[in-house]
Amino acid sequence: MDTSKIQERVDQVKWFHSFEVVPGVITKGVSKMTDRVFYFEIPEDLTGKHVLDIGAADGYFSFLAETRGADVVSVDLWPRQSYFMAHELRNSKATFHHMSIYDITPDLGMFDIVFCFGLYYHLKHPMLALEKIASVTKEYAIIESEILPSEIDETQLISQLYPEDGLGKDTTNWWVPTYDTFVETTRAAGFPNVEKVNRYHDKRGIVKGYKGPRTSGKILDEDLIITIDVPTTSEMVSGQQKVTGWATSQIEPDGGIKQLTIYLDKMDSPSHELGIAEYGNIYRADIVKHFGEPYGHCGFEFTWDTSSISQGAHVLYVLGESKRGTWHYRSVPIIVTTGQEKALHRLFVEKDVEIARLQNLVKGYEQGRVMRAMNFVNKTLLKIRR
Repeated sequence: MDTSKIQERVDQVKWFHSFEVVPGVITKGVSKMTDRVFYFEIPEDLTGKHVLDIGAADGYFSFLAETRGADVVSVDLWPRQSYFMAHELRNSKATFHHMSIYDITPDLGMFDIVFCFGLYYHLKHPMLALEKIASVTKEYAIIESEILPSEIDETQLISQLYPEDGLGKDTTNWWVPTYDTFVETTRAAGFPNVEKVNRYHDKRGIVKGYKGPRTSGKILDEDLIITIDVPTTSEMVSGQQKVTGWATSQIEPDGGIKQLTIYLDKMDSPSHELGIAEYGNIYRADIVKHFGEPYGHCGFEFTWDTSSISQGAHVLYVLGESKRGTWHYRSVPIIVTTGQEKALHRLFVEKDVEIARLQNLVKGYEQGRVMRAMNFVNKTLLKIRR
């Protein structure tokens, strides 16, 4: 079939993506992909990668990944004839599943890379959907969404709800987050490391959520509770430093947690792993007092040498893995310094405390002197009136 006849056939179907479906044939979609694709930073070489494209629509990104060497699975709640036409014209080997993102489980397979573009804001339950993505991601997911404009304060972790057809006269639109909220919901869903990729057209944002060997294909589970007692927030640490606290599974207190791993600055990254904490033999009577004996052996302890760590601000992470194959974490910001600087800092803190104590004493003395003077005046006036 010559190009003109293919173009005629293609024009009979409604397209969302505008792209060259085969050489010389351009689909008439509203979204011109050649103007957008570079924002997504998809690797040029995907040879041997297993890729999942969620919300595939016409299949542009599915077929792009395939041309770059990937084995591709496409998913969409609303199958489009455009996808199947492009699939046929390109002799594609991608497989298609007619299903909701909420129905995605590891039964579908495990994927090195997951695409989820232009779907987040169409979801009534975006966090649940992100958890579904996390449950099948081995390496990383690239996620793109409508976001609130940059004029909105990014420090406010908020999403705007658009009920009915409040956004673009589209009843399938629900939540639009700020860019920072987009990052943090992705992290909370089960990606230990999340980075901003690009903001484009001001109201579109892309994030990349990375997995590591301990979190690959697993979701973050709020059943796990992890608390760090030492070090405290922004504490100055030096030399041999202890990390202590407690961790438990609320549902399975006896043996629910498999392991606690300590990281510095980047969670679930082998190059940032400090080691495995001692766990399961440390009894915490304070926890038993509030929650009962089954929760008793929940303390953990770890000692690490800070001398090889660059001085300055860092973040310490404790990552807990459950026997059910889920995980959770807790973090604390710290300042690595020398022993001398730590001693000086303690000296200054103690000096400030002593100064404050003396100031309070003086203030109390002055207040007492004023009260005594007032009492003397009152007594004198009372005598005069008599």
